[in-house]
Amino acid sequence: MTHHFALGWACNLNDIFVRFPYEKCKSLIENIRAKHLMKRKVKQVFRAGIDAVLNDIVENNATFVLPKLGYYGGEIHMEPIKGKEFERLKAKGKFKNIDFLETMFTGY
Repeated sequence: MTHHFALGWACNLNDIFVRFPYEKCKSLIENIRAKHLMKRKVKQVFRAGIDAVLNDIVENNATFVLPKLGYYGGEIHMEPIKGKEFERLKAKGKFKNIDFLETMFTGY
């Protein structure tokens, strides 16, 4: 089920893989006989890829450009919040669950 939020859309891995062609994963089919195990493995690989992309964006200030679908394209990037802006937002409780010493006074 997809959810509409004020800043965009959200979904879970089951939503993303509703129409995924598992039968085209020939190497997985040969190694994994049970279909539910194959589905789990495909989702694990996808999740690991997403984790790697997000870690690269945060750690290296990278931009991940998404492939175009028709006329629409997109990208994922983060802008660090530092200095006075960070202090102002922290005072308002924006980063209350983040250790500001560990993040070197930077938020995303």
